[in-house]
Amino acid sequence: MSLKKRLIVTFLLLLILPLAMTFLLAFISRQTLDEGRFGIMPEGMVQLTVFQAVVTLVLIITTTGLVLVIWLYRSIIRPLNLLTVATNKIKDGDLDFSLPTEPESTDELEQLCEDFEEMRIQLKKQIDARLQYEKDTIELISNISHDLKTPLTAIKGYTEGILDGVADTPEKQNKYLKTIYTKASDMAVLVDELSFFSKIDTNIVPYNFKIFCADDFFDDCVEEMSLDTEVKNVTLDYISKLTAGQRIIADLEQLRRVMNNLIGNSVKYMDKESGSIVILSEDIGDFVKISVQDNGRGIEEKDIPYIFDRFYRADSSRNSKKGGSGLGLAITKKIVEDHGGTIDVRSIPGKGTCISFTLLKEGSPNAALELGEISDTDYGKKRWPWSENKMHLKPKE
Repeated sequence: MSLKKRLIVTFLLLLILPLAMTFLLAFISRQTLDEGRFGIMPEGMVQLTVFQAVVTLVLIITTTGLVLVIWLYRSIIRPLNLLTVATNKIKDGDLDFSLPTEPESTDELEQLCEDFEEMRIQLKKQIDARLQYEKDTIELISNISHDLKTPLTAIKGYTEGILDGVADTPEKQNKYLKTIYTKASDMAVLVDELSFFSKIDTNIVPYNFKIFCADDFFDDCVEEMSLDTEVKNVTLDYISKLTAGQRIIADLEQLRRVMNNLIGNSVKYMDKESGSIVILSEDIGDFVKISVQDNGRGIEEKDIPYIFDRFYRADSSRNSKKGGSGLGLAITKKIVEDHGGTIDVRSIPGKGTCISFTLLKEGSPNAALELGEISDTDYGKKRWPWSENKMHLKPKE
C-alpha cells in the first residue's frame, strides 16, 4: 500500500472508529435507560453508566491510535532506519551490504529503499572499476618502464661503443647504428601504442566510416603484410566465402590497425618452423565475419577470458623476448565494438588460435543506428594490378 493510502486510511479510522463506538454506546445507553423496558433507574446508576461510556470511549480512541501508530511505525520508521544505517555504512566506506527490499512494491518508502540499493550496487561497481583501473595503471607503468629500459640500455651501450672507439670499422659502426635504429623504433611503437590506447579508451578518436569492397581490402592487407611474414617463414593467405563485390562498413585506417594487430600477434607467437596464417571471410546475415587463424603455439584455456583485457599478458614474464605492452588486443576489441561488431577467440594449445570479429555489411539495418552517417568511397571500385588475375584460395573440404 502506498504512503498516501496509508495516511488516508489512518485518518479515516481515527475519525470513523471513535464515532462509530460513540453511537454504539449511545444506543446501548438509550436501551438501558428506556423506562418502558427497564423501569426507572437510580440516579447513581445513571451516573455510573455515563462514566463507563466515557471511559470506554477513551479506551477505544487510545487503542485505535496505538494500533495505527504501530502500523505507521512499521511502514515508515523501519525503512527510514534502514536507510539511516545504510547511509552511515556508505559514509564509512562500507559498500558490502544489501538492503532488504520488496520487489514491485507500491510503497514509496520501499521504492526508495530499492532505488537506494541500486545506487549502492552501481556505486560499488564504479569504485571497483576505479580501483582496478588504478591497479592496471600501476602495472602498465611498471611494464612500460621495463620495456623501455631494455632498448634504452641497448641504445646507450651501442652509443658508448661508437664514442669509445669499440666500433673501429665501418662494418661495426654500421651494425651498431642499425641496432640503435631498431631499438629506437621499438620504443616508438610502444609509445605510439600507449598514446593511441589512451585516446581510444576516452573515445576521442574520430572514426571516418566508409563503404568498400571487403575482398579488395583484405587482398590488399595480404599483399602488404605477406612480405614481412615470409621473411619469418610464415605464409599468409586469404580465403573468401563472400559473394563477389560484397561491401562492408568500416574505418579503413582503424580496420587496418586491427588486422596488423591480429596478424602481428600470430607471427609474434608462432612456434612452428613453417608457420601459416589464414584470413577467412564469411557472410553471416547482416554482418561479415572475419577470422584470423594460425598454427602457432595457441593460448591456454585459463588465459582466454582475459586476453582482451588491457595490459594483460598470457606470458607474464617480463624477460620474454616477445615484448609488447599488452594493449594490442584491447585496442582491437575496442575498435571492433566501436564498429558495431563483436570479437571472440578459440584456441587449442600447441595447435593454433582463431580470433574472429564481425563488421556491418552495406545495407545492414543496424548500420544507421550504430554508425550514423556513412560516406561512400572509391576504395574497392577499382581493382589493383596485382589482384586482377588473383584467384582466392578455396577452403579445404
